[in-house]
Amino acid sequence: MRDPEEIPAPTNPMAVARYLAPQWRNENGVLTLRHWRTTWMFWERSYWREMDDQEIRASLYKKLEHAEYVAGLDKDGHPVIKPWAPTKRKVSDLMEAISAVTHLRPSVDAPEWISRDGLSRDSEHSYTHGVESPIVACTNGLLRVQDRELLPLTPGFFNLVSVPFDFDPDATAPTWEQFLKQVWPDDENSIAALQEWFGYVLSGRTDQQKIVLIVGPTRSGKGTIARILTNLVGKGNMAGPTLAGLATNFGLSPLLGKSLAVISDARLAGRDGHQVVERLLTISGEDTIDVDRKFRDPWTGKMPTRLMILSNELPNFGDASGVIARRFIVLNMEVSWLGKEDTDLTDKLAAEMPGILNWALDGLARLEKNGHITEPPGSADAVTTMQDTASPTSAFVRECCDKGPTHEVLVDDLWDAWKDWAEDQGIRPGSKAMLGRNLQSVVPQAKRTRPRDDSGRQIPTYSGIGLKTTARNGESPDSTRLKGYGSSLSRAETGLSPLWAQQSEAPKCSVCNFPFEPLEPGQTAHPGCEAA
Repeated sequence: MRDPEEIPAPTNPMAVARYLAPQWRNENGVLTLRHWRTTWMFWERSYWREMDDQEIRASLYKKLEHAEYVAGLDKDGHPVIKPWAPTKRKVSDLMEAISAVTHLRPSVDAPEWISRDGLSRDSEHSYTHGVESPIVACTNGLLRVQDRELLPLTPGFFNLVSVPFDFDPDATAPTWEQFLKQVWPDDENSIAALQEWFGYVLSGRTDQQKIVLIVGPTRSGKGTIARILTNLVGKGNMAGPTLAGLATNFGLSPLLGKSLAVISDARLAGRDGHQVVERLLTISGEDTIDVDRKFRDPWTGKMPTRLMILSNELPNFGDASGVIARRFIVLNMEVSWLGKEDTDLTDKLAAEMPGILNWALDGLARLEKNGHITEPPGSADAVTTMQDTASPTSAFVRECCDKGPTHEVLVDDLWDAWKDWAEDQGIRPGSKAMLGRNLQSVVPQAKRTRPRDDSGRQIPTYSGIGLKTTARNGESPDSTRLKGYGSSLSRAETGLSPLWAQQSEAPKCSVCNFPFEPLEPGQTAHPGCEAA
């Protein structure tokens, strides 16, 4: 049995915390245990991981089980030694004191330097300026991407991601590169985008505010790509939520401390759509969010999680503004190996992880140079489709309307055009008020006004938007369903004075003497007046 250890009394938890603190420091005196955003973080030699409260409690109980303290002096002046005897109350008070000793300010966003740990300030600043010179942690050092130089591993670099293998500058990945050429045989841009995405996830950056969506048939390689990226960042740094799960009360808690979230087989229930969209926008947009956790205090901060969604088809997000669609980089797959899968492929690729790391670092270097992730040509079309699916109002505006300060349209005319367009698209038009709300999301500059006509009657009007003279309707560019609404400026015969005419010296129609905007040089009358 070992000799009891004499430590400060439990009535002075701060003294006990400072007494124990040296066991949480490295050889240079840098703390390896930090309390950050109500969470315990422990340095695992190459990255910081989250520790559960119970893990801290267990270590303290074990440490203090045989400890003793001086409770005072007896009548003869000799010290009175008593067992420390850890209890729930004593340990809780001690944990509170340790959190103060190891406190790391909440404003720290990983990855970030919190201590030089023997490095000079000049050398530290030369490679820690966020997106300019990222660092990738490996098991054999901190890799400076700028010049591929390995720096010593240190808890002074607060990072949540580390690749679980050594950096080898000469490693290659021929099987991986051949696999990608089979997945995208004629699409080098998709391969480039994936390469940059891998490097982006490794770097810890979130500034691109993008979500990668991989769409393809069964057995097209989506799962293989996700497994390789998971191996690259380490399984402990990856979460696997569902879209529906994100909408639940504690749906975001599994993402805390994770650098990557892979959502496989994306399915979305209609009633949860709005909350899922809100949370996807918040995570990808680097916004501060409160995350509820079971039996623990809420966590507040910016989540460093990058999102990758795998699906057999384009998901349908209910977003009136269509903003969520523009967050995506879409990689389309067309080749399927159903029935002819290579069951050993994952093992073959696992052997090439150091080479895949170099491949990803090349992508990160290109991202550093270009400033944005490559967008494959097919991605823009997919994003437009998703935007139109999420927000039919966005599709209607693109097909049937013109935008700008000189455009305006009667509210009733726009409503009639929308109803006809919606009928052709097979969707419910909703109400006039709902159209106005959705229109405000898609065209923020569109304002509803009530100018007066010559008789003084107020006419509800939208300014900043107008109907095209010949609006396209569905798949039939020559459709006449919307013809006749025309642009708002061609409806001066109604007696309504357009806003632009009220605000400027507008020319007068030579037939009706009403203000109008010439559409062609030399035009002197409204087209309708000339036709009459």
